[in-house]
Amino acid sequence: TSLLCKVDSLTFIPWLQGGAVRIRTQSIGDLHVTQGDHQQRQDVNAISANVNKALSECNERFKDCNVQIHSSPRHRLGLIATKSVQKGEAIVSIPYGDDIILTPSLARKVYNLPDTYNGWTGDAGLLAAVLLYEYSQLKTDNEVSRKSTRNSNLDSFMEAWILSLPTEDEMQKISPLLWNEEEQELFQSSSTKNLYQLLDDIEEDYNWFNERIWSVNREKYPEQTFSLRQFIWAMSIVNSRSVFVDGVQRMVPIIDFANHDDAGTEEVKGSFTGVFGTTACVQIKAGRDYQPGDEIFVSYGPKSAAEYLLEYGFIPPITYKSGAVAELTFEINEKDQFVDDKLDILEFHTYQVAPMEPIQSFDIVSIPGQDSSPDPSMIQFLRLKKLGGIPKPLDAFLLEPIFRKDVWGFMSLPVSEINERAVVDEIISSCAKALKKMDSVSLNDDVLLSDKELGVEQSPKSLCAAVRSVERKALTRMLEHMKRESEALDLKEYYQERRLREMGMDSEWDPDDMNSDVGWKRVPGGGDLDY
Repeated sequence: TSLLCKVDSLTFIPWLQGGAVRIRTQSIGDLHVTQGDHQQRQDVNAISANVNKALSECNERFKDCNVQIHSSPRHRLGLIATKSVQKGEAIVSIPYGDDIILTPSLARKVYNLPDTYNGWTGDAGLLAAVLLYEYSQLKTDNEVSRKSTRNSNLDSFMEAWILSLPTEDEMQKISPLLWNEEEQELFQSSSTKNLYQLLDDIEEDYNWFNERIWSVNREKYPEQTFSLRQFIWAMSIVNSRSVFVDGVQRMVPIIDFANHDDAGTEEVKGSFTGVFGTTACVQIKAGRDYQPGDEIFVSYGPKSAAEYLLEYGFIPPITYKSGAVAELTFEINEKDQFVDDKLDILEFHTYQVAPMEPIQSFDIVSIPGQDSSPDPSMIQFLRLKKLGGIPKPLDAFLLEPIFRKDVWGFMSLPVSEINERAVVDEIISSCAKALKKMDSVSLNDDVLLSDKELGVEQSPKSLCAAVRSVERKALTRMLEHMKRESEALDLKEYYQERRLREMGMDSEWDPDDMNSDVGWKRVPGGGDLDY
């Protein structure tokens, strides 16, 4: 049995302090609601009421929190304003502190990790590990195992927040990390983002924690909570709800309920709050005016369609209606005869700014009305990779120690025609290979994309079709650009010509034109020098 209903633009829910608050939602037209959907709506209303009750009992910790949690037509739960807010004003300010905000440093403290630990999934993996720890604390009656430095009200709030997170079944519907094998294969064939590599990295980090910590003490870390599947679930939660603020990736309760909107929103940022404005915090500022009951939106930031799908499980219209982004990955081959020199150069020149590894991924961006020029960093990396290539390693002399301080700078400009052609050919080959992989997907993308435009529920097939459509544009434009580049290589100035020009030796010798730039004059065949 199902029913056809219309979502009202104004509804009412009980206010925590008594009375009622008017909840303003966006009218989204006729929705086909099944019994399962109705039950889920009841569930999220119960969840939001539980979180709001716990929130109201922590007024001191959340005194600059002018929102409540409420069911959202956008995605499950969202934030609603409890007072009028003008554009530019702070809506929510959560002071930093390990009592409620999950951070990588908290994970290191909880698990007593060595300073040398550096997982493949980075800070996201640490947040996933500490999230599982918090989740396990809800399930234990053992007071020895359950340790908390929070007061009882904060403990109750954290419990309500943990229980409000989407379940594994819910995340399986939206996160490619938890899709079935067929859907994951479809994603991998639709995007240049490497989903399988990410899953391998997650498994590697899980195995490290499991072998050294979790499996050693199953009383404290029960297998049903600290399993690989649960770790992947935790990673999907972290990817979709964490924020990167003041140089640190954090899970911030309350802030994490804010849904995305393309227009009139700002990203979550670090700021200051308190009476004297000196308390560092995570903050949401209004990108538009809000009235009490309006849903509060933020921007999740500039990301590609594939990144939005991987991290959040949806693709905002702006990502496939404006610029197109794909990703190309290159690696300095460990069998390269000059691999040690090249790795040394990368470490020496990029360590202080943005350390480069032997494997590097670069965005390919196509913006309407603009030339699809490649990322200069990608070209610089590839010139180094191709330096001294077989069969004619004529430019390998630049890898000599005498040039070590300057060679990375040399790579910002064309080195030699052979080297530049090798760079262009590699980019062309990578683009062609990626496009061929996408062409292997035998689905009717036009129908899938039209369904998406019509607002039909976004299935993995339609989402992957949107990713393919976007990335095809970027790859095709880059392929065309590099083919044009390959036809104009003889017009570029290379290292040899630049050095001769800088030394004033770039013209033919003329006995009637004594070049003063050289610094001396000499008659050919004579032994006398005129200084």
